[in-house]
Amino acid sequence: MRLARWLLPMAMLATTSALAAPAKRPAATRQPRSAPDTAEDPAAAESPAPDKLDAKALMQSGLKLYAAKDFLGALAVFRTAYARFASTKILLNIGTTLTKLDRKAEAANAYQRYLDAADSDRAKHGEVKKVLGELDAAVTLLEIDVAPSEAELQINEEDWTPAASAIRHRVAPGPVTVRARHPAYRPDEQVLRGTAGARLPVAIALAELPPPPPPPAPRIIVDQGIRVATPAPVEPPRARFGLIALAHVDVYNLGGAGLFGLALDVTRRLELQAAGLLGSHVGGYGGASLAIVPGKLRPILSAGVPIFWSNGARYSVRGAGGVEIEVSRHLTLIAEIGVEHLLNPEPMLGAKPVLVVPAIGAAGRL
Repeated sequence: MRLARWLLPMAMLATTSALAAPAKRPAATRQPRSAPDTAEDPAAAESPAPDKLDAKALMQSGLKLYAAKDFLGALAVFRTAYARFASTKILLNIGTTLTKLDRKAEAANAYQRYLDAADSDRAKHGEVKKVLGELDAAVTLLEIDVAPSEAELQINEEDWTPAASAIRHRVAPGPVTVRARHPAYRPDEQVLRGTAGARLPVAIALAELPPPPPPPAPRIIVDQGIRVATPAPVEPPRARFGLIALAHVDVYNLGGAGLFGLALDVTRRLELQAAGLLGSHVGGYGGASLAIVPGKLRPILSAGVPIFWSNGARYSVRGAGGVEIEVSRHLTLIAEIGVEHLLNPEPMLGAKPVLVVPAIGAAGRL
């Protein structure tokens, strides 16, 4: 291509003069050259900044590598020079070197960036467009439209770039993946297949993410006279195991005994009890208690078998009704009116076989 034969030295000549900021010479003293002039311009009015000096030195090194046909080395140096000092004139050197490496899509993208740049040399646009047209016959041109325009794009495995700078992008023929992302939108991608010389329109509209849920309101919020209450946290259930202590009062004999033992919740309403009896006689007790309805204040029915020692083991059965008051999940108060039937009373003592025995006490749980 004709541009490939002269574009590199001309681009270097323009770049070095831009980097060194020389004063203009009379037209009669400027002669066309086939190779770049690497000497310092004695007419420079000001010393260039360090980044310009670095870029100028790199460009001279890149030209030497290009002349030695080390195109990969030259490309790396030209790109480093552009990173040091982003003069659009260096893009021509990059595009020409990529063309030598037969990386047509990348070369076309470099030339397109040159044409899109506000500071590119308008006098060279015609030649650059001509070369770009020849390259477009061998690549696929993506015409990308992304919403929102502030999104970023990634084409195949290239670096992410702002969508505004990639609305026209060339790729090699074959499968191509276009990805789009934005922090406030769901990412999306399209997979296409390009052919040589094709122009593929790509339209991606990202879906907006839902707003994050509001933080949980405090239990009581007072703002400008508006009071909002949220439900109190649910208290965990009481422990299944507990300790029970009851005082049984023998109304007929004006006596009594203390019951001390363990309680086990089988269900939320059914409780098993096992305890010892301490009083004028010692013994044991086994029984159960059933809450008729659940709640803090619940009626109960209980039944059990008291056993005590008095000239041998004496057995009785007990039935009672009463109430439980749950002060907290750790403490419950109990009050009962019970009736006990002695199965084998002592005949010589004249004990009544049926006794009214109320009970009062408490149960504790962790």
